[in-house]
Amino acid sequence: MSEQNDIFIFGYESFTEGVLITDNNLSVLSCNKAWKQYFNISVDWTCPHFNEFIQSLSESRVETEPLLSTLTRIRSEPSWTGSMDLRFPDGHVVNLDSRPITNTNHECIGRIWICKGISELVSTIDRSEQSERLFKTIFDLIPEGIAISDLTTGTFYEVNAHFNKWWGYTREEVIGKSAIDLDFWVDINQRIKIMNLLKREGSCYLVPVKMKRKDKAVRDILFSARIISIDNSPYMLSIPFDVTQLMQYEEKLKSLASFIELNPNPIFEINESGTITLCNDSTVKVIQDLTGTDDIYRFIPDDLNEILDAIHNSIETTYYREINIEDRIFIEYIYVTNQYHTARIYLTDITDRKKAERELLKKNDDIAAAYEEIISTEEELRQNYEKLVEQEHVLFENEKKLKIIVDHIPGLVITTDADLNVKSIFGAVLAKMGLSPNTGIGHNIKDIFQSIDASLLDAHIKALQGEVSTIEGYYHDRTFLLYASPIRDAKEKITGTIGIAIDVTEQKTLETERRNLLIQLEKNLVELAYLNDKIRNPLAIIASLVDMHAPEIEEPVNRCVKDIDDIINNLDKRWVESEKTIRFLQKHYGISVEFKK
Repeated sequence: MSEQNDIFIFGYESFTEGVLITDNNLSVLSCNKAWKQYFNISVDWTCPHFNEFIQSLSESRVETEPLLSTLTRIRSEPSWTGSMDLRFPDGHVVNLDSRPITNTNHECIGRIWICKGISELVSTIDRSEQSERLFKTIFDLIPEGIAISDLTTGTFYEVNAHFNKWWGYTREEVIGKSAIDLDFWVDINQRIKIMNLLKREGSCYLVPVKMKRKDKAVRDILFSARIISIDNSPYMLSIPFDVTQLMQYEEKLKSLASFIELNPNPIFEINESGTITLCNDSTVKVIQDLTGTDDIYRFIPDDLNEILDAIHNSIETTYYREINIEDRIFIEYIYVTNQYHTARIYLTDITDRKKAERELLKKNDDIAAAYEEIISTEEELRQNYEKLVEQEHVLFENEKKLKIIVDHIPGLVITTDADLNVKSIFGAVLAKMGLSPNTGIGHNIKDIFQSIDASLLDAHIKALQGEVSTIEGYYHDRTFLLYASPIRDAKEKITGTIGIAIDVTEQKTLETERRNLLIQLEKNLVELAYLNDKIRNPLAIIASLVDMHAPEIEEPVNRCVKDIDDIINNLDKRWVESEKTIRFLQKHYGISVEFKK
C-alpha cells in the first residue's frame, strides 16, 4: 500500500485543494500539505484514523455534525459520493467533498476527501475543471491499461498512459480510431461475444480473449468492461488485463508438478516437526517394492534434528545423506527452503553405482601394476623412438650423400615399396631419359619404364624375394649396369627395393672401339712377321745367284743384301717387342690371334 501512497502523493502534493486518502476502515493513508493548511495542522502531523481527525476538529470547536452524519451514511453505503460544509469558529467555511476509490473489479478499496474554502467554489466551471484534472491524474496513475471508447462506433475516446505504454501506441495514434482499425483483435468473434454481453448485461468481467500489440505480439487477456454514459451517450470503459506471463508461469508450475509426480524416484517434503506433508507416487511404490509396506517414513534421513533446526530457523541450505533400505542404497539430496519452511528430499538409487565402485577399488592394484607396466613400455618406446629418429637422421644424411654422388655420375637411384610402387627417383641420367627428379612417385615401376629391358625389372622382383643382383640391361638405346637389393625394416622384413643404375653406354662404345683397334694391331703385326720372311728368302736366293753367276757384282749386291737384312733384323727386334705387347693385351684384354713367322 505504501507504493500506492507514493503514487498518489506524487499526483496531488502540488494541488491547492486539500486531499486526504483513507482505506475502507477509515485509516488515514496520507494527506497533502494543502489539507494540513486548511485545518491549521502541523506539517509533521500524523493521524492513524479519520475518527481522531474528527475529534481534533471538535476540540477546535469546528461543527462536526455534518461530517459525523456523512460517516454514518458511508458505513451503510460505501459507494456514496457527496459533499458537506464545515464551519470554523472564525466564521470561514470549508467545503469537504468525499467519493470512493474503486479497483478494476469496481470494488471499493478506499476513499478520497477533497476540501476547499467556500469562497473558491463560486465558479462551478473551475470546480469541474479541477475535478476533471484530478480524475485525469488518477486515471493515468492507475497501473493498468484503461480505455474509453464509443459504444456505437467503437472509436477510442480516451486512454490512460499505461494503455499507451503497454500496447505500444501513442495517444494520437489511438484516439479517433477503433480496435478493429488498429488490428487489436486476433479473433473478431471474441469482440462480438463481448459486445453481446455488454448489450445484454451492461458489463463483462475477466473474459479470456487474445489481442495483438502494435508489434503484432499476441497476448492472453482477461477483458473487463462496463457501459458508462458521457454527455448522455453510451461509452464502454474497458480494462484489458494482460495475463500472458501469468499463464506461462502456470504452465511452468504444471510442468514442474508433473515432473515431480511422474519422476520414477521418490520425492517428498517434511515440515519442521518431521512430518511428511507431500510425496509422489514413486515414494509409496518404491517402499512397497522393497519392504512390502507403506511405511514411507523409512526414507526419513538420519541426523534429522540438524535438518529440522534449519527448517525452523528458515535457513536455506542443502544436505546430502546415504541411507540403506533392505539391500538397496539411496543417496538423498535434501533442500531446505526458507520460504515455505519445509525440506524437500530427492532420493536416487545408487546401489549399482556402489557395486561398481567396489569392483573398481578391488581392481585398483591391477590398474596400478598395469600403469607401471605402461610407464615402463612407454620408456622403452621412447628409447626406441630416439634410436629410430637417429637412424632416420643417419639414413637421411646417407641419402643426401648418395644423391650428391648420383647427381655427379651418369646414373640414377630408385626406391620402391613392396608393390614396386616408386617412392623416390633421382640421378643425373634422368635428363637423358626424358625424366625429371621424383617423376612418377606413387606409380608402379612398370608404368614409368614401359620399354625397359625385362631383366632389369626381374632384378627388382628378385630383390623383393631377398636376392641381391647385378645385371646389365637396356633402356631407350642406353646400356645400364643395375645393382638391385632389398630394403628391410628393423625386424628384417622386406619393405621394398633399391636399385642403383649406372649408364655405361659410352664406356661400352669405347671398349668396343678399343677391342677393334687391338685386333687390327695384332693383324698388322702378323702381316709384318709374314713380310719379313717373304723378304729374307728372296735375298738369300739373290746372294746365291750372284755368287754363282756374277761374281763381279757380288760385293755391291752383298752390301745391298746386308743393308736390307739389317733393316729386317731391326724389324724383327721391334716385332719381338710388339709380340710382348700383344701377349700383354691377350692376357688382360682377351686378344686371341696366332702369330706366324
